[in-house]
Amino acid sequence: MSCPRMQKWLDDTLIVLPSEPLPIELAEHARVCPRCRKDLEIATRTLASIQPSHRVEVSEQLKGRIMNKIMEMDARVRTLEPERRARVKLLKPLTAAAVALLTVVGATVLYWSGPGEPFGPPVSSFTLLQSAWAAEQGLFTQGGIVHIVNEIVVKAVADPALAQARWFPIMAVEASGTPRIHQLALGAKPEEEYVVDDQAWYDSATGRFVRLLSAEETPLFANAYDGTSVYSLEPGPDGRLAVVAKAATENFQAPSEPAAFLGIAAGLPSNLDELDETLVQDAGVTELADGSEARVVKSTLGTGEGAPAGASRSEFLFKIREDDNTIAEMEWTIDGQSVMVVRRAWTETINDTEVDWDLAKIESMIDASTQPPAPEEGGLLGMLPDIVKTDVSVAHMVERADFETYIFRAAPSWAEERQITDILDVASIPHRMFAITYRADDGRHVVLIQSPSYNSLGQSRTESGPKNPDVGVVYTSPNGIKVWGGPQGKWLAEILLSSSRAILKDAPSEDRTGYLLETPSGTFPALAVNGQITDEELHALVDSLVPAKEHADE
Repeated sequence: MSCPRMQKWLDDTLIVLPSEPLPIELAEHARVCPRCRKDLEIATRTLASIQPSHRVEVSEQLKGRIMNKIMEMDARVRTLEPERRARVKLLKPLTAAAVALLTVVGATVLYWSGPGEPFGPPVSSFTLLQSAWAAEQGLFTQGGIVHIVNEIVVKAVADPALAQARWFPIMAVEASGTPRIHQLALGAKPEEEYVVDDQAWYDSATGRFVRLLSAEETPLFANAYDGTSVYSLEPGPDGRLAVVAKAATENFQAPSEPAAFLGIAAGLPSNLDELDETLVQDAGVTELADGSEARVVKSTLGTGEGAPAGASRSEFLFKIREDDNTIAEMEWTIDGQSVMVVRRAWTETINDTEVDWDLAKIESMIDASTQPPAPEEGGLLGMLPDIVKTDVSVAHMVERADFETYIFRAAPSWAEERQITDILDVASIPHRMFAITYRADDGRHVVLIQSPSYNSLGQSRTESGPKNPDVGVVYTSPNGIKVWGGPQGKWLAEILLSSSRAILKDAPSEDRTGYLLETPSGTFPALAVNGQITDEELHALVDSLVPAKEHADE
């Protein structure tokens, strides 16, 4: 609990130059706390650099001008990007001496003050969550080798469907440096509870890392980089997990934000970019297992989002430590019932260089007789690899798809260069889904999604067309592709545009349009435009659709 006291002492130095030395207990705390030690060093250097050589009388006019600047700075801080705003601290009220200090230094730092020591305007729950993400990043910049241990606790639930539906996203890195996104299936039998250990080591000096997930000492997932190669634990042709090593490509760069794929909140930054602030709420204060206090922030994901069919509400509760602002625990609840908890067991900084950077010892831990079956084979616990592969080629799509895929021969006249994303078709495992996206300067982004599940959807919807007078073919292209339109086009467009928001960035517009396409090969690609589209534009777009296999060399 010394961090808040240290921050208060440092804040006081900004108001009145200290007349007494740093208390012994705070000096000892700074010795063992990297963050407070760094803050103390910065404050000491700053104060030393601005010691006046002679006295200057400050006019009332200057004081007024400075206070006006502070009010302007306050307004600007509220408009900063999240990663910058998370480092800005609004100190109010400010004396003339503190204002002068801020004027000389030209920058401030934001820390969230605990519930017992509030100062300045209250920090919103959304800002607190952003600040917690910034603190998570700070764990990986302390020097030495950071060792983090988390526990994924799969809670006992009675409902069989709910017990089997749980999962956890896993971020990984390819040899090219691009991200890989897996899904850890965390199903269980009714009333069964178990723990998955999640350990990570990261060397900030070299970018080397190891992440290992295991259950009862059986490895489930591993990803590592030893400075020259990238290693991953993957199923082989016989289904048995094995370590695969690939030399890092020439342009490989270790991820600049290790917390995005190694920390307790891996994947949180992209979610923060998309999350509506109104869906983040203060849920009070709680006491952690070690006796320290934490703020609880509730994120309401919405009706059924991330939850199995039939569930009405899915929420995440983030417990954010008061002493260092890091995330101590994340709890997933469905309809108010706790179904999974991810908690921080411990964090330490070590100098041991004998970390198993190449996963050499992992294979010896694998026992084929005890290895659980893969989720696609009916297993409850295991890894679904490559949930998402970003920015793949046309050749990759043709090779991975087990159905006829199409591409636009020419990009839409109003949109930018395309991006193809390869996604696991979770409604039809292990088949793949492919999303072709075009971002547009005018916001009329284009999304074309093709998959077995959409083919099934299209088959059922078009078969019902003759029975529904509002559903029908609105255009047939010279290459034989039919465009089906109807009242559900806007609903379909929202699904396509929302699923591609990580690439498009923008939310679906109110005037979005969507269509089902029927190709001569019997597939049903789904098309969405984030806005209105003229008949001429629609016809030109559909006319340019051609089989992807004819352009696999692009």
